[in-house]
Amino acid sequence: MKNVTFAMLCCLLTTTPAIAALALDRTRVVYEGDSAIETIKIRNSSDSPFLAQSWLTDINGKELQDKFVVVPPVLRIESKDYAILRIRSLPTSSLLPQDRESAFFLHVREVPPSTENKGDEAKPQTTTGSIQIAVESVIKFFYRPDSLNHINRIDKAIASSTRIQTLAKDKIILENGSPFYVTYSDLTQGKKMETSGFKPIMLPPFSSKTLAIKKSERYHLSHINDYGATVTNTFYCRSTGICVAQVKKD
Repeated sequence: MKNVTFAMLCCLLTTTPAIAALALDRTRVVYEGDSAIETIKIRNSSDSPFLAQSWLTDINGKELQDKFVVVPPVLRIESKDYAILRIRSLPTSSLLPQDRESAFFLHVREVPPSTENKGDEAKPQTTTGSIQIAVESVIKFFYRPDSLNHINRIDKAIASSTRIQTLAKDKIILENGSPFYVTYSDLTQGKKMETSGFKPIMLPPFSSKTLAIKKSERYHLSHINDYGATVTNTFYCRSTGICVAQVKKD
């Protein structure tokens, strides 16, 4: 009976989603090359104080030891209140590519403070018989060098620099010819905008990827912009198999 009860408990714990107490004020961070600091607001909507532990990793998940620093790495946020997280660039950030964006991830982990050790803010609560789930938010962090400041309408620049090339009946090449990291969120095809089985993908600057998508005379491709909004453009295919976006001129 104990084994059955334990199995049911494990099932409940793994299938019930944890509700985050802390919320960031955005879904991505763009750090301009000429900025001295970038700030992120973290709000605590719960009835209890929480700690926020924050750090940066590279695109492969390795913790970032240089180029940027998160201040403070651990902060306490009172109930129904907010705090400001700051990200500063270090002199080594100048070693990053200056002709394109660089991508990282910002991690913010929420931990309830200890009720037994209130003086030690970094120590999580360890009450006997309780189970704690540390909820971690991860958002994209982009470094955008000064050399890209002249591009005012980034969404149009991305659309104009994106290419779709049809290879066969069931394959296409999606090319990001822009200096920005682009998250393509959806792709439909034809006049009726039929689903294509496309899965969201983030392409680095000046890169491409072959996808298993059926050939069509037009595609409707969406990407996520700096504000987290979805921008959709229609790509018309030429006889050469190259599909380009129909972008309105200013």
